[in-house]
Amino acid sequence: MAFESIREQLRPPAESDPKFRQYLARLAVPGVQILGVVEIAAALLLQFCRMTMDRQPAGSALWWQTGAMVGVGLLTLLLGRFRPMRATPRLLGACSAWAAASLLLLVSAWQGADVAGSDDYILAAITLVLVTAAAMLPLLPWHSLLMGLAVEGVYILSSGVAFQHQFSLAAPAGEPHHVFLVLVALLITGISAVTYERWCGEFAAQQEAVRLARTLTGAQFRAQLAENAISVGKMAAALSHEINSPLGTLRSSVDTLVALTERQIDASPEDLARLAETREELVRSIGESAARIDEVTRRLSRFVSIEDSEVRPADLNDLLADVTLLHQRELDAAHVQLEVYLESSLPTLNCRPQLLSAVFSTLLSNAINAVNGNARIGIETRIHDSEIEVTVRDNGRGMSAAEAGTIFDPSFKVADGRVASGNWSLFNSRQIVYEHGGDIRLETAQGQGTSVHVILPVG
Repeated sequence: MAFESIREQLRPPAESDPKFRQYLARLAVPGVQILGVVEIAAALLLQFCRMTMDRQPAGSALWWQTGAMVGVGLLTLLLGRFRPMRATPRLLGACSAWAAASLLLLVSAWQGADVAGSDDYILAAITLVLVTAAAMLPLLPWHSLLMGLAVEGVYILSSGVAFQHQFSLAAPAGEPHHVFLVLVALLITGISAVTYERWCGEFAAQQEAVRLARTLTGAQFRAQLAENAISVGKMAAALSHEINSPLGTLRSSVDTLVALTERQIDASPEDLARLAETREELVRSIGESAARIDEVTRRLSRFVSIEDSEVRPADLNDLLADVTLLHQRELDAAHVQLEVYLESSLPTLNCRPQLLSAVFSTLLSNAINAVNGNARIGIETRIHDSEIEVTVRDNGRGMSAAEAGTIFDPSFKVADGRVASGNWSLFNSRQIVYEHGGDIRLETAQGQGTSVHVILPVG
């Protein structure tokens, strides 16, 4: 089971869909152009740092390295414009990043006498190129892993025992760099896994939008499109909010690893032990941040997964947890005290998970909009007989009997000379519940809050 899980992470099943591969190819075309520009910029920055910070003369090794990497960048930009190469932009980008990194290492080894002791700048340039490739190109995680390990292989080759009398990279000071390059390979693998999952979610959302466009008609079609647009906006905001912190930690950890590597070169034996402990802390921090990003993206991707548009078993507790995460920023902004009581023994339900998630999202959004002051919202699930009941309650302003009697009826309103729809989200929610063979009931009173009960049959 663990092997299968790792295999699916490195080569996701979505890659077998031809439409999805075409979608990724279109995304990769601008990424290849960006990578080419970064390669040229990294080469010029490397040249500048050596000549200004290290006061190294512009020897042949410096110009060979700069010229080689600029050449790779220009070739990448040129090939990216040819139609045959645009059919396989991901392969072009991965090969370009590997070639740029490998040339830096090989030229440095070949001209080692001129650049001895400055390979830290080379590793910084390599890291920039590899991270750019992983972030800008929709590479499979195993492609990124292979790319990173291939660069490490070139580094080992360039510093091999057979060349140690000729190449400067065979010096003992270069040993910590092997560890650094392996960590970079793991880092870009994690970045590719996160970005690939995000692109999977975006593709699924697009496919679902196409399916809805073909099946929905009239006013209901327009109303559901509006609800989906709101959900996508909330999902983007939630994703940005949730992954900013771990992404910041990842960036900080990489920067610290670079600084740590530089300090290890001249460190005393006592300092090496302390630096090793610090390195272990950084590796653990990177792992925890990557795991947090993976958890957030997996939970959010379930909300827009195209498979969820079909009937399949689902855990309503998981759906409610995903919807709660989607509205977390709204809950925080409204200072809502959220009380969640989910029955642990809840059976799985054969349903259309995405549609039910839209129902729960509508109910929670309405509850947030209704509360004020000492805001409290409760979400509860329970099983009785052969039915599952989901309750969303708030202590907000409530409704009068007249309002409650028409709350599920679609209507149109005229405001400022514009026609707007009213109650369509609740109307669609009731239709979805009815399609699942269930029922939706409302309990409310003016100034005493509202409780909405969704009852769904288990069988």
